[in-house]
Amino acid sequence: MLNINTIIIILIVIIFVLVGVISVMYMKIRNLKNLQKTRMNVDNNLLYLLIDKMPDFIYIKDIESRFIIANKYLADVAQVSNPDDLIGKTDFDFYPIEMAQKFFNDEQRIIKTRLSMVNVEEFGLDYNNKPTIVSTTKVPWINHEGTVKGIIGIGRNISALKQIENELLTQTENLKESNVLLEEQYEQIQQQTEELLMQAENLKILNRELHKSNDTKDKFISIIAHDLKNPFNAIINFSELLLIKYMDTMQPKQLEMVSIINSSSKIAYSLLENLLFWAKNQSNTIPCRPILFNISDQIKEVIEFLEVCGKLKNISIVNESTTNLIVYSDVNMILAILRNLLSNAIKFTKKNGQICISTTSDEENCYVTISDNGIGMDEQQLKKLFSTDKEIVKGTSGESGTGLGLILSIEFARQNGGTIFAKSELERGSTFILSLPLRT
Repeated sequence: MLNINTIIIILIVIIFVLVGVISVMYMKIRNLKNLQKTRMNVDNNLLYLLIDKMPDFIYIKDIESRFIIANKYLADVAQVSNPDDLIGKTDFDFYPIEMAQKFFNDEQRIIKTRLSMVNVEEFGLDYNNKPTIVSTTKVPWINHEGTVKGIIGIGRNISALKQIENELLTQTENLKESNVLLEEQYEQIQQQTEELLMQAENLKILNRELHKSNDTKDKFISIIAHDLKNPFNAIINFSELLLIKYMDTMQPKQLEMVSIINSSSKIAYSLLENLLFWAKNQSNTIPCRPILFNISDQIKEVIEFLEVCGKLKNISIVNESTTNLIVYSDVNMILAILRNLLSNAIKFTKKNGQICISTTSDEENCYVTISDNGIGMDEQQLKKLFSTDKEIVKGTSGESGTGLGLILSIEFARQNGGTIFAKSELERGSTFILSLPLRT
């Protein structure tokens, strides 16, 4: 059996062991509590760091609406240096009384009813103490025992968003108005389109009628040309035959009458041809068919054709043209031009006057010059010479005309790659120069 001393020693050892175990356990528990406290401090620091970095109002208030926690953003708006300066204070310390009273009433209602207000738009203040629009969310702060300890609030400045929203609404309204205007314009365009289609259809009908009318006119002109040219040719040829065969046997009075018949018929024939040419030119039915020919042959032919007209006024026509100039043009058109230019020279030259026809050339063009010492023109008449609105002037012996000769002449010259120049001086005569391309 164990004696009493042995038992006592054993008990003492057991006690020491237990004390050591308890000490170790205590140290561990204390260290664990310190670690938890440290973690809580770290978590709290992180939480405060987070809410301070948030661009929103973040706060907790007690049941009297006093601040318990507030972030830096709210402190900046309240214009205090530190969030701790807000603790224990209310909105009445920082906001206008009407605004603070509204905040207080909302929070007291939440505390009493335990009903949250979420994303409610209300007026607040910004950094510069200017009114702004804030989207506010406030919820009741309830502890684990179910008791309301206050409220938790978050607010965000949405003034910029509201401005954008208002601008978008304005743009939407403008777009709606524009859309209405566009619809009205579309209806007008539709109506105008229908009217244009109707007008187009009417124009087609009128165009067909005009084509038919032009065809009729062209046929009528052809008939006139055929029916009138033959009698004029007969008069011209018979009167010339009388002048050639019976000039020596006719009495002066008879000779004068036959010469007048011949001259008048040629003038009338020229007028007829001008009218026919003009009518055909208006309907684009005169083709330009250029060939190579000697221009002096056409000059000689025109002089012979109008020689009697010149003799009636005792006008001498001098031909100084070169005999070897080959041009590339439409023969009939060039004959019409020369006939009109020489006929005008005779018409506006006084009795006993003189007309000279000459030719020159350069590397590209031939130039036919018809000069007279007639009545001439002033600058105003010269400017309107190739125009349809010019005043019709009678010749020195009362000769009339249509004014179409020069208009046709300039047009024919252009169609053949040439042109007509004119210079004149009152009472000193006129000079017309026809340019035509040489052989190609």
